[in-house]
Amino acid sequence: MLYFEYLLSDEEQGISEEDYNERRKIAAELESLPDSFFSKVRHFQPQIGCLNSCKICSKLAGTKTEYWTEKRQRNVIAAIKYETLKRNFEFPLIVWDRNEHRNGVIFSYLDNDIGNYFYLDKFLALVYNELGVKTRISTVGYSRYNKELNDMHKKINNTLIDTLAGVRLSFTPYAKGWCNDGSAQYSRHDYSKDIANFLSLYRPYYDRYGSGSRQMCVELRYKPLVKNCEVYDINVLEHTVICANNHMYISKNKSVNIYISKIADPYDHLIKLTETPIYFYEISLYESPRNKEEVQRIAHKFILKGLSKYKLSEVYMLCNSDGIYYSIGPRLTENGNYGINVYPKTSQRERPGYIITERFFLNAIFEYKRLFKIGSLDKFDSATWEDVYNVLELCRKHADNYLKVNNEEKSNYINLELLPMIDSYVDALQESGYSASLFFDPDFTIDTGIICNLGRALKEFEGLTYKENEPLTPNHERNYGSHNSTMTMEGYAWRLSCDYEDSIVIEKLNLSATSAENGQVEFRKKINLSKGNETLDTENLKYDYLIPGQRRK
Repeated sequence: MLYFEYLLSDEEQGISEEDYNERRKIAAELESLPDSFFSKVRHFQPQIGCLNSCKICSKLAGTKTEYWTEKRQRNVIAAIKYETLKRNFEFPLIVWDRNEHRNGVIFSYLDNDIGNYFYLDKFLALVYNELGVKTRISTVGYSRYNKELNDMHKKINNTLIDTLAGVRLSFTPYAKGWCNDGSAQYSRHDYSKDIANFLSLYRPYYDRYGSGSRQMCVELRYKPLVKNCEVYDINVLEHTVICANNHMYISKNKSVNIYISKIADPYDHLIKLTETPIYFYEISLYESPRNKEEVQRIAHKFILKGLSKYKLSEVYMLCNSDGIYYSIGPRLTENGNYGINVYPKTSQRERPGYIITERFFLNAIFEYKRLFKIGSLDKFDSATWEDVYNVLELCRKHADNYLKVNNEEKSNYINLELLPMIDSYVDALQESGYSASLFFDPDFTIDTGIICNLGRALKEFEGLTYKENEPLTPNHERNYGSHNSTMTMEGYAWRLSCDYEDSIVIEKLNLSATSAENGQVEFRKKINLSKGNETLDTENLKYDYLIPGQRRK
């Protein structure tokens, strides 16, 4: 028997009893939800879990993936369409009132990697044709040896380009294929080849829409450079002195008062703070002082000899739930950024230390652009691959210079962490046939700096906080802090996702509560369905090509 309710636009012949019953059940569950669910749904995920096992996963994604087949996709989307038509008759049928963040666009990811979802093409077409929304995708990539995935992504770029609302490729040093370089199963060489393959397949999308965070881009994220050490915050001859390891800062003026700064404008990527900066002279010591008395003696000597020859840096005081910390040089300027954040010991912060937030890669790019009188954030359309190699050489030169002044930690970071990533990225750009100018294009090659302290990334910050998702830098505060951040500005969002054991989860997320102890979820509903999803887990990686970096067997 065929049924003629809950139909999609291509189902004039009716649907089976099984599909009808599933759609009716989902629709009945959706009926009780407020209009805001339909108008502000942000994350619409046909998949949960991720095989990449990134050690910094912000959402603690499980390594088993479960995902909708095309049949289940159709049932879920048909139920949404049925219910939303009771509330809204114009396209887009959903996401029509999310003015804070992209009306008419859904995000197909949160705790998953949509790049290796086998039915992504079907999903893009359905939500576009039936609900009137476009989809943004974000991925670390997939294995070029998987023919089914390759064919699917080719189809997207051949016939479904206009269903996309952004393509982001994330490059971090934490994905399984990168971390396990040199093993029998993975290599960084293959990782770069897989990145190149993805970029090549999505060249049609780039050619049509260009570069940008809402068009096509590659985001680079780095490991944090963290050091645990004693932090001294003292007064010497009426000057404030901050010292951590061999980094010493002495206030330009006497008797300075530093007030706690907050983010003034969360949409300003250059970091705008509420308080005016206090200027400190920056001194790199050849050796770390052993105690407070030695810090006092060294600072006393520098003050008496005169400080004017040393570099002046802007210093701000911020505060998180562990107490105050100092942000030194947090802004990105035409000359780059050479920042550091210093965390004194407090009653809540048991392990003091610092995070180097210096933007090593951007500093080299900015320096090179200045040779041609090009602004730091301007495009460099005439760039050649020789220019790219010159920037890499400049990075190596900076590493050598740091070594000469006994700053081994920065030198090693550039050589061992930064350059392997950038070298691999350059190889991928070249192999995929993109212009060298995109290496310099800040809208395509987006350097986001160090990772955020979200989810599993907590352990990467060496005990500077023991609170998951606690902002540790002004940039983190700008992104997801509880006072004034892009998340607090957006307020609330809804999520509908595939969940484990053939279920659907619906959540209302309070985005301003990212760092709250109880998390973002303010409302949760689970819908249990009959068996119908498909699954993959890490065992599949032994015989299937799925994630970037897998070697040919």
